[in-house]
Amino acid sequence: MKDTIAALWGLQKLDLEIIEFDKRLGELPCKKQILLEKIREIEEQGKKKKEELISIEDEKNKLEKEIEEEANKIKTVESRLGFIRNPKEYQEVRKKVELAKKANKLREDEVLKKMEQIEAINRELETLIPKIEEETKKIYENLKIYEEEELKLKDDRDILLSRREVYISKIPDDIYKKYETIRAKSRGIGVSQAKNESCEGCFMNLPPQLYNLILKGDNLYNCPYCQRFLVYIPEPEEETQEE
Repeated sequence: MKDTIAALWGLQKLDLEIIEFDKRLGELPCKKQILLEKIREIEEQGKKKKEELISIEDEKNKLEKEIEEEANKIKTVESRLGFIRNPKEYQEVRKKVELAKKANKLREDEVLKKMEQIEAINRELETLIPKIEEETKKIYENLKIYEEEELKLKDDRDILLSRREVYISKIPDDIYKKYETIRAKSRGIGVSQAKNESCEGCFMNLPPQLYNLILKGDNLYNCPYCQRFLVYIPEPEEETQEE
């Protein structure tokens, strides 16, 4: 029975390690997702700025085309002024020409503003793009660290699972099944130490007679309160004194 108790305690410690590995592995996808979101956010900054630049350039090109078309119309109308004999008609046409020229002047002023905006955005991009590339590079490096950590954790966890099978082979089937049932209901802990006359799983005081039986280590007993298996593990000093 002592071998069974030792194997059961070894299995419990191993299962707690596996739980910790599972916890760390469970956290990694979220950490990786956060980094990927950061990459998307950073790249979106550059994308929006480039889209803004393209939009302003399109507006500038549209204005320049309107200016050219309007200038051609003005030239055509001005070329006809010399053939108009009616003074009133002449004044009306002349007035329309002046209004068209003023409208074109406003367009030209708007083109200058667009050019200034384009120049300002290009200056921003000159600073922003290298910054984006640098930040993205750092994030991908951190992402790689997480991926390497994930592979290492999986490999180490597989080793623990192999060791787990060794412990299981030393435990009778009925005891192992009961251990798994208790563990499933008790936050992964199916075995607790009996220490200072209490169960370290639920911290309840144990009946003196039960505690004495556990100390002998000749049989397996369950905590009357939390139902976990109870084992007594001597402190290193106690082991030395017994030797």
